[in-house]
Amino acid sequence: MNEGMEVIKNGSIRVEDNQIKEIREGKIESPDAEYFDAEGMIVMPGFINTHTHVPMTMLRGYADDLPLHTWLNEHIFPAEARMVTPENVAVAARFAFIEMIKSGTTCFNDMYFFEDIIASEAKKAGIRAVVGESLIDFPTPSFHTVDEGVARCESLVQQWYGDSLIHPTICAHSPYTCSKETLQKAKILSEKYNIPLHIHVAETRKEVEDLTSQTGMAPAEYLYSIGLLDRNVIAAHSVWLNLKEIELYARTRTSVAHCPKSNLKLASGIADTDTYMKAGINVSIGTDGTASNNTLDMVEEMRFAALLPKGSLHNPEAVNARTALRMATINGAKALGIHHLTGSLEVGKRADLIVIHADASNMLPIYDVYSAIVYASNSKNIRSSMVNGKWIMRNRELMNINKTETMESMKHIVNSQIDNRK
Repeated sequence: MNEGMEVIKNGSIRVEDNQIKEIREGKIESPDAEYFDAEGMIVMPGFINTHTHVPMTMLRGYADDLPLHTWLNEHIFPAEARMVTPENVAVAARFAFIEMIKSGTTCFNDMYFFEDIIASEAKKAGIRAVVGESLIDFPTPSFHTVDEGVARCESLVQQWYGDSLIHPTICAHSPYTCSKETLQKAKILSEKYNIPLHIHVAETRKEVEDLTSQTGMAPAEYLYSIGLLDRNVIAAHSVWLNLKEIELYARTRTSVAHCPKSNLKLASGIADTDTYMKAGINVSIGTDGTASNNTLDMVEEMRFAALLPKGSLHNPEAVNARTALRMATINGAKALGIHHLTGSLEVGKRADLIVIHADASNMLPIYDVYSAIVYASNSKNIRSSMVNGKWIMRNRELMNINKTETMESMKHIVNSQIDNRK
């Protein structure tokens, strides 16, 4: 997934410490090396999930088939007030990492509460994480006032800044849950540490209508007017952008985290990503949380990201397989400001990669490797996963997470919640 979109047949990759040191055709002879035979496999960069809320695994299927604002305000926010504790977040994060790793994600961008705990669990699991405490204008499970929230945000940044695996960010929930002052505090923090700013934007028509009536501007226009759109901003969803907003995203180099399945399930709409990318916007892919998706499977998400524009635009050439795979890998790294580290297999970058079983009944024959990955593969084809030069899954076996114990802990959380709902 480099700039030349090269495919090397019968090649080898040499990894030392956490870096890719050599890539070439044929076998690399190195007497002291450990060899991993990937014959019949595709080796590629791992998927980068640019928008999610990992602890929401404890709310998978909790309140389905509802409009976004009803779902959030009447069901999800009250459930989070009861269920989101440091102990539950640790379990739910580990549970999310099981699904993520098994479906090929090597890096995720998270917005939630108790992100310090999520960061610690990600570090133990060995998965690359971009993490930010979610700033919002009302009390949350992890803070009671905006100032407390800002302090938690900065503490998280200071704790993890410069880490080889955990990358802190600043998160403001959305322009409809954050005041102008809160949004600007988030922006100031992101500039102070030169790190990304992660926010939900223009997810639903109701959001656009409400914000337009309040401010006289559509969401992205409003954010631009207060100085928020910028090269380091990841704008999740961005379903309802008008032509002016598309131009503003392109001009400011704001990236989009496209979440096709969540947008479909909540009937939020279909983002016109083909037009966005043709306008020069960097578009990546996110799953959103499992309360609204209900999976963290980036293989499935990537396929939806390729298929939806074809159907909605009546154009089979919209978002082709190569573009979809870029959205799921290198575009994600660019959105998160870590494309110098990951997102492609190149000498000098971190060894973040996955091994896909291509010699499989659902994959053969392979006339085009991009087509096979985007349109034919599924998560079970992903056999092994490496992050920062270390295996986190090998031959479908998780290396750093006790799956049985984590699942039992999750069942305990869910059973307690079911008892409380009766």
